[in-house]
Amino acid sequence: MAVTRAEVAALAGVSPAVVSYVINGGPRPVSDKARRRVESAIEELGYRPNAIASALRGGMTRSIGLLTPSPRNPFFAEVAEALVGELFQRGNTLSIGITDDDPSREALYLRSFLDRRVDGLIVTSVRAMATLAELRPDGVPTVVFDRVGEAERSDSVSSVHIDNGQAAAYTVEHLQEHGHRTIACIAGPWPVALSAERIEGWRTQQERVGADASNALVEHAEFSEAGGREAALTLLGESSRRGSAGAPVPTALFVESDTQAFGAILACHELGLRVPEDVAIAAIDGTAAGRFVQPSLTSYRQPIVEMARLAVGTLLEHIHAPGLAPVHSVLRGNLVIGRSCGCEPRT
Repeated sequence: MAVTRAEVAALAGVSPAVVSYVINGGPRPVSDKARRRVESAIEELGYRPNAIASALRGGMTRSIGLLTPSPRNPFFAEVAEALVGELFQRGNTLSIGITDDDPSREALYLRSFLDRRVDGLIVTSVRAMATLAELRPDGVPTVVFDRVGEAERSDSVSSVHIDNGQAAAYTVEHLQEHGHRTIACIAGPWPVALSAERIEGWRTQQERVGADASNALVEHAEFSEAGGREAALTLLGESSRRGSAGAPVPTALFVESDTQAFGAILACHELGLRVPEDVAIAAIDGTAAGRFVQPSLTSYRQPIVEMARLAVGTLLEHIHAPGLAPVHSVLRGNLVIGRSCGCEPRT
């Protein structure tokens, strides 16, 4: 049979209310001596608080729900790992719903999290704002992580993301420094605000040096290896036809995500094109997986650990003080140099 709070209190020589104060961190203070007795009794008896029952009584579950597209994408695997680490250090657990960016899955997991009375939500989804607007998880603090654009900022939920336009322009500028002017863009699915901001960064930087920034050099694709491969085949596979028709032939690819870039590198191999000799490639995300493709990937690293720290800190602040105004954190990263752009990697 499960150990009860009353049994812990009897062994520790305190009231059940004091046991509750120790477990929940209040609302009343507990002396160090009594706290040690309670903690010793909990360990000896193997007591496990009933989080759901506590939540029903108006307490906290210390559980956070995460909606994420897929752990197959190394970026989101690293995000989940960073969030777990931050939450664990603060005494919280993370429940993960894998959505594959499917709106019906997002809705199902979100309802499940709300039914289980999670204390807060972290959402990484290309359709995050639409899903939240539709289901309206009122009263549950929420942070949208990464996949949100400036135009999508909400007055009801907080957000943490990089400056997408700056990241794209900085990455494209690096390719330009290698002498490239016809730089094609493999973008995310349309219409996604984050993708549009990265396209705008690419276009602004191309126009800054008087290079081609026409829509003919933009190909939308899913944020996946398959999406990147198909987009690269479309942009590069018809190079001979494009050249004969007077259309620009790309000598470099700016890719909006690492996972798309992995597919683009494969497409180049299939077309008999050498990377970076024939086609240079640079992306955004900066995942550790980029070091292990051939050639190693040059990519703008998102500061995932810092983003996770801000997301968790913001979320917990709103859990403990629900009236706080939303916080929108916009960060910048750095370029991780691999061989795919034509550089020798830096150590």
